[in-house]
Amino acid sequence: MKVNDLPLRELFDKLRQAGWVLGIDEYELLLEALMKGFGIEDEAALKRLCKTLWVKSVEDEKNFNSYFNEVMSKSLENPLVTVEQPTAQQPPIPTAQPQVKQVKTTPTLPRNDERVSPDKLPPPEPRRDQPPQPQTQPSSEAEKSEPAESEFMPQEVAVEIDDDVQLLKTITSKQFLLYSDYLPLTKRKMKQTWRYLRRPIREGPLVELDVTATIEKIIRDGFFLEPVLVPQRRNRVELVLLLDVDGSMVAFHLLGDRLKETATRGGKLGASRVYYFHNCPVDYVYGKPGYSEAVRVEEMLRGLSPNRACLLIFSDAGAARGGYSEDRLQLTERFLGQCQQHLRYLVWVNPVPRERWAMSTAGEIGKLIPMFECDRLGLQNAVKVLRGNPVSWS
Repeated sequence: MKVNDLPLRELFDKLRQAGWVLGIDEYELLLEALMKGFGIEDEAALKRLCKTLWVKSVEDEKNFNSYFNEVMSKSLENPLVTVEQPTAQQPPIPTAQPQVKQVKTTPTLPRNDERVSPDKLPPPEPRRDQPPQPQTQPSSEAEKSEPAESEFMPQEVAVEIDDDVQLLKTITSKQFLLYSDYLPLTKRKMKQTWRYLRRPIREGPLVELDVTATIEKIIRDGFFLEPVLVPQRRNRVELVLLLDVDGSMVAFHLLGDRLKETATRGGKLGASRVYYFHNCPVDYVYGKPGYSEAVRVEEMLRGLSPNRACLLIFSDAGAARGGYSEDRLQLTERFLGQCQQHLRYLVWVNPVPRERWAMSTAGEIGKLIPMFECDRLGLQNAVKVLRGNPVSWS
């Protein structure tokens, strides 16, 4: 099987080029669903399956329809199956198999914003897994009871499911490794996680109804005169994001930029500030990656509210090279001590896997501050710490 023969690969590529956040997992999910018999009844069923797995909003649905129609206007060949075509030298042997007449039903697929597992989809329509046994004289009654084949499906199917799934996964992994969003944490998941970082405070004009206070006022006065209004809740959390750059962190610049972009633009935070450093903040942090716009650490901390501000450090802490530096540990401990005098909630996100922290400076720094891996679970736990919730991190 060739890479260009993968099912719906052209549609998948067009959606990614249009800016859709789709990775290897989403494509393998479609392959798995097709292997289990979903979306193969007709073109409408295939379109519904793709929309269920990939479309996340009404606007995406409109764009998807145009791309799908463009791809499906071409001749569709299903590479998941091997169709035996009759040849001139060997004419096909007429075969028939009595079947019970059935009413075709199209499975209804659930729609939600999360990725749908094929195991949770409704069971597919039964189909023949074994080729029919040849008979010399087919029965006329069997011919009448046999349902008509769909033009979308081939007449004979011969597949090795396990081998094909493994082959498709291998090809797609090699094909899409260089895409920018193939990271341990996708852009969409980052935005969703940042939105849990909230510190709501009621402020502003009186616009929301306080039901409890209104009922108590009615009980106290004996009649209803006017409702009790309160200010609207607003997220006033202040996130300070410190990004380690250069040196061993060059390989993680893209991931750090993705954290910064999702936090400042899509996180719906009250306020956010981004600073840069190298290895460890000693006396200064910088407003730009090129070590310009220097700001003293004392000045950075002085302008933060102890009740609303929180600090997240993104650095490998020496784990990328696996070295141990006593000087780096002491400087980091001094910096964390400064921060803890002004802030309640501090957390460290490490892009290097946890198993590589031992016997390095990161393993010792992880004893001073909650440190998590930069994956989906790690960022979720980091946000919990910044919200003040206890999380096991040792």
